Amino acid sequence: MRHDMRGPDCEVREIILAPAGNGLILDGTDIRFEKAGEDSLWVVTTDGQKSLAQCAKVGDYWWIHFKGKISKLERVEAGGLGQVQGDAGLSAPMPGTILEIMVSEGDEVASGQAILVMEAMKMEHRITAPRDGTIQSIHFAVGERCEQGAPLITMTDT
Repeated sequence: MRHDMRGPDCEVREIILAPAGNGLILDGTDIRFEKAGEDSLWVVTTDGQKSLAQCAKVGDYWWIHFKGKISKLERVEAGGLGQVQGDAGLSAPMPGTILEIMVSEGDEVASGQAILVMEAMKMEHRITAPRDGTIQSIHFAVGERCEQGAPLITMTDT
C-alpha cells in the first residue's frame, strides 16, 4: 500500500506499508505495526520491543500519540490541493482552551520553539513550531475555545 503523507515538518513523503505476519511493515525499515485495539497500534522493533501508539483518524488526518508526543499526519491524494506547498498551519490536536500565546504576527520562529499553550483534558499542551518560519496569522486569542483540527497559527517559510 503506497501513500503520500505530510508530516509535522510539512514535507510530503511517500510511505509504503507491506503485509508482515499479523501486521504491516514500513518499507525500507524494520518497523512493524500490529493492531492493539480499536484506536491503538503496537510499534514493534526487530528485537521484539513493543511500544503502544494511540491513533485517531479525522478526515484525511491521522493524529498519533506516541512516547509522549502528538503528531499529525495528513494523507495527500495524488493531484489534490493538499499537494500544494503553500502556507503551513498548526492545528489543535484536540478540543481545548488557549492559555498562552508566545508569539505575535510577523515574528520569526525556530523549529521546536514553543509558540502556544493550550489546555485540553485537564492537561497543558505546548504547541511548537514544526520548522523555521514566520508567524503569518494567529487564529485564536487567550481564553478562547478551539475544536480538534482547528487551525491555531499559520506560518510561512523564512
